[in-house]
Amino acid sequence: MKKKYVPYLFIAPFFIMFAVFLIVPLFQGFKFSLYKFSMGFPTEFVGFRNYELILSNPRFYHALRVTLLYTLGHGALHLGVALVVALILNLKLKGRSVFRTIYFLPVICSFVVSALFWRLLLDEHLGLINKMLRGIGLPAYPWLESPFLILFSLIVIGSWRWFGFQMVLLLAGLQSIPTELYDAAKVDGANNLQVTRYITLPLLFPVLFFCVAIILIGSLMLFEEPYILTSGGGGQPGGPGQNALSLALYMYLTAFSHFKLDAGYAMGVLLTLLIMGASFVYTRSLGRMAGWGRE
Repeated sequence: MKKKYVPYLFIAPFFIMFAVFLIVPLFQGFKFSLYKFSMGFPTEFVGFRNYELILSNPRFYHALRVTLLYTLGHGALHLGVALVVALILNLKLKGRSVFRTIYFLPVICSFVVSALFWRLLLDEHLGLINKMLRGIGLPAYPWLESPFLILFSLIVIGSWRWFGFQMVLLLAGLQSIPTELYDAAKVDGANNLQVTRYITLPLLFPVLFFCVAIILIGSLMLFEEPYILTSGGGGQPGGPGQNALSLALYMYLTAFSHFKLDAGYAMGVLLTLLIMGASFVYTRSLGRMAGWGRE
């Protein structure tokens, strides 16, 4: 009996914390989303009326579109850069451990610090990037004031912030591939492109699968960068044209800026369902390709 229950005692703290801080608040949030709030307290049961109000609001669909565009752009740029850097660092280069550390530094940097850092760099008048552009004869760009450039800036910032984490995972996957396979391919006359296509990428697929899942979930929960970049200096949260209004930021503004806690709870439930649905579809489709979706 001791051998049976002792392992569960070691893993029990995680499940207790998971239930107390995730499962219980999730059901509590769904319960509160069915009520009308007044002065910060639930006062009247209204059923799914809060969901109807949100789903009939064009601003919700605009925030959804911005979030999906960010997810696609951020995922492609983020994973592409991480994969290229991991392939380069997998070569036998001098000082590659130093470069691995440098590329990983943005990951351990605070969300607020990194967002403020980029806000200073991208300032239209005093930013270092625009000063460098003027120095080589190019015009300055309103990175944070343009409806198009604000979303592009968020994609670049997010990719810079997290590509080091994915790079470490991909590099670990690359180093786990047996070198005998590469030696056999060279003996058979395969070039570098063929080796990458038929050996590296197929064996790296489980790691790529995991990296894309992390990017998908993190992108759908985007909040800190658009809030900090667009809220300072008298700017309106969400940026010009509201093209930095993510779903998480829209939920925050609804609940705490417009003091509509009931709609904020409903938004939180919808965002949770969106993340769960996207994760389920992704794991069921691509997971089968990796052999993980078999029951």
